Amino acid sequence: MLEHCNYIRRHGVLQFLSIYRRMQHLENDPFFYGDELEYSLLKLNPNKTVQLSLRGPEVMDRLRGQEQEPGAWGKHGERLRLAPRIWKLDAGGDAQAMSLVGVEQNMRLRRGRLLSALHADEVAPTLVAFPLMGVGPSFAATSTDSRSIAESSSVPDEVINPHPRFGTLTANIRQRRGSKVDIRMPLFQDLRTPEFESTEHPTIDMDCMAYGMGCCCLQVTFQASNMKESRYLYDQLAVLAPIMMAMTAATPVLKGRLAATDARWSVISQSVDDRTPAERGLEPGAPDPRMAGHGVRRQSKSRYDSISCYIHPSSQAYNDIPCEIDEEIRALLEDEGVDQALAQHIAHLFTRDPLVAFEGLIEADDEKSTDHFESVQSTNWQTVRWKPPPAKEGCAPHIGWRTEFRSMEIQLTDFENAAFTAFMVLIARAIVVFNLDFLTALSLVDANMARAHTEDAVRTQKFWFRKSVESEEDEVCEMSMDEIMRLDHVIRPESFKLHDLESGAGETMSYYNPYTPYTFVELCTSFAECR
Repeated sequence: MLEHCNYIRRHGVLQFLSIYRRMQHLENDPFFYGDELEYSLLKLNPNKTVQLSLRGPEVMDRLRGQEQEPGAWGKHGERLRLAPRIWKLDAGGDAQAMSLVGVEQNMRLRRGRLLSALHADEVAPTLVAFPLMGVGPSFAATSTDSRSIAESSSVPDEVINPHPRFGTLTANIRQRRGSKVDIRMPLFQDLRTPEFESTEHPTIDMDCMAYGMGCCCLQVTFQASNMKESRYLYDQLAVLAPIMMAMTAATPVLKGRLAATDARWSVISQSVDDRTPAERGLEPGAPDPRMAGHGVRRQSKSRYDSISCYIHPSSQAYNDIPCEIDEEIRALLEDEGVDQALAQHIAHLFTRDPLVAFEGLIEADDEKSTDHFESVQSTNWQTVRWKPPPAKEGCAPHIGWRTEFRSMEIQLTDFENAAFTAFMVLIARAIVVFNLDFLTALSLVDANMARAHTEDAVRTQKFWFRKSVESEEDEVCEMSMDEIMRLDHVIRPESFKLHDLESGAGETMSYYNPYTPYTFVELCTSFAECR
């Protein structure tokens, strides 16, 4: 794998440039959104114990067969898209226009189809993390106990998806970092927690990628009108990522123990941290020219973390944290006409090595393929992801510039997941139409991310947030979640202009009382009603 890394990185950038040249002037795409839910697959045993079922591929095959049958299409043309991670299944609704009426119904449809493919003793809850994973026999029907890929003391390799990509991904992360992954989450101090008698800060220790990548979440992707709008949306949603993670936090138990955190993000971040000891700043290492940065360039974050830079040209003053970049790649991008803000973002992504490569697919036509770009882009798992248009294949529908919002945790019911999806769609649309500005220094976004992990953060923590979402004022203070969601002291409709997505002209709103303050939620809801 290492012998191909520099080639893949170089040609991944060339593939991005090909997309950029072809698509940078794309305009007037409709505002579409799509959601993705992730389900756990559990087995209910006669002795009233529960285990993770490993029948994901089997269930997947049955669902694929069902989708070929008449009537497989949903009311609005949505189709199930499911991908197995042995005990974890993903289901996404196809891109939709503004209407939010059918979101919950569509989620129920997806859940119903999934349940129809299960055995009588199986369930598929939308659960962030199985509480007893790694405790005793937590996996059903394991036939082997091989540990050669992940080298975990508590999770057998059999739980890894049988597709070669996933075993390779797991092994390459371990090999690149020079050890198996080391996940440590703080233990909750209860009345009887003997660990605190001998250790000041005891932890819940996990040693396998599966503990992180086995977590389930709710993601929403938005198609913007053009590239510039997608980048503006990326920056604004990055500020909201820790806020919405705290709002949806649903991970209080890990490996059978109560954690002193409520969110999954740090678990996943540690589970795929492929940085070498030198990159983590732990010890000097011998340079390896096959690796990005020769494997010794300091990397301040895991490749699964919050963003390291804003990407819209107007946001650059708020970039105040380390953002490692490949200078050669940045120079190449700028020479090809990419602006500094976007060049920095791409050059930062490509400070990471690809994690998977397949023999026979290394050499590709950079004008037609995006495989090498996606190999790096798709394994930079950040709170938001900026997504260029994919290469169009055959009669596939047109897809434009998109922003994916990734921080929310999955909820137990379709009603809750539909509510959070609808809320994010309304916020995203309001950001674009009213030109709302949530930007704060990225160091404060990272501080919010840390606070969002704490127990009951939605009620106990205060978060850094702008006192005004008008672009001329950027004073920041600490606010409770209630204060952030109300914002009634700063949002006044006379401050905002409707944005004509086609012409870019401003149009004064005429359907609000200009002297009435609106809360954050009311503003979004009123917009939806007016449209």
